[in-house]
Amino acid sequence: MQRILVVAMVVGAANLAGAGGPGEAAKEHTMALVTRATPILHVQRIEPSIRFWVERLGFQKTVEVPEGDHIGFALLASGAATLMYQTYAGMKGDVASPLAKAADQGPSFVFLEVPDINAIVSAMEGADIVVPKHQSAYGAMELIVREPGGHYVIFSQLPPRS
Repeated sequence: MQRILVVAMVVGAANLAGAGGPGEAAKEHTMALVTRATPILHVQRIEPSIRFWVERLGFQKTVEVPEGDHIGFALLASGAATLMYQTYAGMKGDVASPLAKAADQGPSFVFLEVPDINAIVSAMEGADIVVPKHQSAYGAMELIVREPGGHYVIFSQLPPRS
């Protein structure tokens, strides 16, 4: 989630900076500095999470990397939305990596904008609902679920833009 927040801050700085401000260098580029943000969610077992996204929401598994007798890494996609899953064991395989211990720091929160929150409510019937459909402080209709790997997914139908 921090990666997505940083992207938003960089893009925001480029849009808000005045002449000579910190965003000025970004304006000189003719192409986008960031083209996609994709969370990597670490789990004990990937297969239950794949079923959650594919069966409930129609995602496609576009990449699968084996790890012994199970899946060690997977990429899921639906339209412009992508998610990566990696096992804790796969992440910790390179103990010299500074990221090997970071995966243990807790669940991630994934925010997904959706066009129809009621369709999501139907798709999530029987799922681990953490916060039922409600109106957020900023006017969005939201539903929060915990996917099988323990990560939180916030589905949000934003209010119409004026």
